[in-house]
Amino acid sequence: MFGFLRAPCSGCHSKEHSVYRAHFCGLCNRLRKDYGLPMRFLVNRDATFLSLLGNGLALSPSAAVTTTCCNPFGKPRQVVQNGDAVSYAAAVTMCGLQAKLEDEVADRGRGPSRVALQGFQSILSRPMTKARIELRRTGFPVEQVQDALREQPGLEQEAADSGRLQMETLSQPSAFAFGKIVRHTAQQACDALEAIGQSLGTLIYTLDAYVDRKRDARSGQFNPFLLQPALRESMPDTIDQQLSRISQELASLPLTTHRNVLHAILGPNLQRTCMSVMNEIPLGGHPPSPQQKKKQKKADSPCCNETDCCYGCDCIHCCDCFTIDGSCCDGDLGCCDCDVGCCICDCS
Repeated sequence: MFGFLRAPCSGCHSKEHSVYRAHFCGLCNRLRKDYGLPMRFLVNRDATFLSLLGNGLALSPSAAVTTTCCNPFGKPRQVVQNGDAVSYAAAVTMCGLQAKLEDEVADRGRGPSRVALQGFQSILSRPMTKARIELRRTGFPVEQVQDALREQPGLEQEAADSGRLQMETLSQPSAFAFGKIVRHTAQQACDALEAIGQSLGTLIYTLDAYVDRKRDARSGQFNPFLLQPALRESMPDTIDQQLSRISQELASLPLTTHRNVLHAILGPNLQRTCMSVMNEIPLGGHPPSPQQKKKQKKADSPCCNETDCCYGCDCIHCCDCFTIDGSCCDGDLGCCDCDVGCCICDCS
């Protein structure tokens, strides 16, 4: 998971925020229940999107339950933690961690960091095996996706040796994997779902490579934009094509609920992320000024407290409503006045 799918920011107390928070916190609880307490820290926005999408397409969406979110002393709230969509999102999260660890081990070569990562893999082997079993139960092609992702280093090496660097070819493993992941969120509209996933995979590979240019230059890792800087010129066309495809396929989905929040995630929010990356603006907007930092410090105190919040779950600091010019709120989204400190939590 790469974190490019932002939470909808339509006002701290909006319906979209409540829906999103219910699924985010529900996924956190599901990870804890299915794979152990530490796994709740893996809760993320990409997997929350899968849970929302699966429930949005379900003929009988999972009902919310009133419970606390990880912190037993926290305030009970409505969370969506049961059902096939949430279980699937949790299993994908665990397998995503496995793929990430394998990738990091392959990149580290020999040394203490590689040994540490291999030890971490060993510790997590049981919950990751359980997640693979859960995915196979749903008919998800676990081995096919793993094999596709393992082809990435070979594709990159071949491209570097030949000098033919094409983003369409290099992003194929990601497009295939994300296509299958999104396709299996529901049992209907599978072709449209796979198309959305393929476009997301292409976007994520492209954006991630562009963001990591400086880091890869320091570490000597493969990066297509370093080997062929002219690829930057084709980025706008690639992004426009994939965003257009996502928009068309999303409009065709027979969503029974959550249409607004899903359109916010895959529509203006995703477009804003792409624009931020292309213009090399930090994903949260321009770096905050000293005045904004003061507002942030002030906003952080009353918004969340130790009773109601737990790490990464009860409170999502998300001012994802930054516009490209650095201003925080977009009138179309109806975002609250949250220069820096907008969050999804119990602010009242």
